[in-house]
Amino acid sequence: MVSFFMEKKISGGKKVITWLKKHLAFDKNKDADIQLKESTRALKNPGCGWYHIYTFDLSKENFLYIDCEEEELVLLLIDIHAFRGCEQIPKEALEYFSSILTFFEQHDKGIILRIVYDTKGRGMENEPSSIKIVKSHMKQLGSIICEHMSKKESLPGKILVHQGLFVGSWGEMHGSKFLSEARMKELSDTFLEATKGSCPIAVRKPVQLRQLSCQKTASSPLQNASNTNFTLFNDAIFGSETDLGTYGTILKSALSENSEREKTSWTREDELSWQQSFMQQSFCGGEVLGGMNTVSESPGNTDYPQRTLDWNQVVADLAKMHVSYLNSIYSKEVLDDWKAHRIMWNGEEISEYDYIGRHMGYRFTVTHVKISRVSQKKKKQTQSDTQSQISKNVITFTIKNTGFANLCEEAVCRLILIENNENVKAFEIKSDPRTWNSGTDTVIESPILQEVWTQQSQQTKLFLQLIRKKDGRIIEWANEEYDHKVGGVMMELEVKYEIAHENT
Repeated sequence: MVSFFMEKKISGGKKVITWLKKHLAFDKNKDADIQLKESTRALKNPGCGWYHIYTFDLSKENFLYIDCEEEELVLLLIDIHAFRGCEQIPKEALEYFSSILTFFEQHDKGIILRIVYDTKGRGMENEPSSIKIVKSHMKQLGSIICEHMSKKESLPGKILVHQGLFVGSWGEMHGSKFLSEARMKELSDTFLEATKGSCPIAVRKPVQLRQLSCQKTASSPLQNASNTNFTLFNDAIFGSETDLGTYGTILKSALSENSEREKTSWTREDELSWQQSFMQQSFCGGEVLGGMNTVSESPGNTDYPQRTLDWNQVVADLAKMHVSYLNSIYSKEVLDDWKAHRIMWNGEEISEYDYIGRHMGYRFTVTHVKISRVSQKKKKQTQSDTQSQISKNVITFTIKNTGFANLCEEAVCRLILIENNENVKAFEIKSDPRTWNSGTDTVIESPILQEVWTQQSQQTKLFLQLIRKKDGRIIEWANEEYDHKVGGVMMELEVKYEIAHENT
């Protein structure tokens, strides 16, 4: 608990405010501040974390289930291979698809959606022969996605992203006849039109995203990916130096500065640098594989396995990718390796697996609180008025995002004021939490509201609270001072009034 003690005195028309914390005094000539700490606990926050895959064949209605209740996210793999030869998906299958979405929405799961024709790794063989069929299926299923994304107070849309464009092996945007730049644009335009732009599309490679989001003229700069309907997913993280073809082998610096450079796959280092800059506010994730990060035995020594990927590189790469979600099952050898190795974090020993889990997505900590007295000139009401100084008290918060990524859903930050344990008031702070960038500090401020001092004597508690806008769900802070009951970082104030009569 962080305690603030305020004493307000009014004497001779002059206000003096004192704020004490560990013998720190605050008056009209001094500021007061305090440092707060980040805990190491796991946060139960929406829109980030580990996920399981749930596979459903729309041609065979089956039992709906949840494997891992504690995980915030699910990946729904929707198999439509049975309809590859017909232009229209039957009504019964469409209703089943809608019921699947509703089931996971009712269980408050953030949905990563992937609709595919192939689940065997034979994309060319299993996808339709005509792009016309793919587009027709996109329109049918996209209209249902749009319906679920629409604002409903009782059941707000929880589909966070759609991975891929239906085609290719496992729907992972490789091994398909429909992945030329022109075909990708045709399919993505169809999907975005069907969903009315409500559901972002995640593509497999940065070069694919650049091809889809580049301006048509070479002179126009590349738009920030976060301002488009596209993001990235990578199901071969650490699978090889190129993440199994996700990246290329050509240095960006070796290419001429033109539109064609943006449509070329670059080296891992160049692509990660690009993701770090352009995917800051996008919802990214995927799966980790062996390859670069497998545990292999050193020749002649079976007691001490040699790790081929440095732990610091793992954390650095995931941060550059701005990873919000990862598969909690695959690849088992990598995840088991992370679970077996321990590190120190904020004075606590923790597994690498838990460290990664607690840093996927956003992780907000209030690190610094400051109260300042600000003076400003009072505006003249008439020409005869003399200009005077007015003062107000401002509370400033420094917020650090130690997660790999940003919050990608709209949220509201507000101060909650509780007077004498019963009167509750809420005041919104003007700041967009989606812009609190990972790895950086953000400073927000609010005036100390007059309502704090409306009574002659009172006990006041202030809470800094963050809530998801679409459904009012509380977003947890990582602070040690976090109050779970109220859902905010708590600041307790004791306010007293002493009014001295001015001598005449």
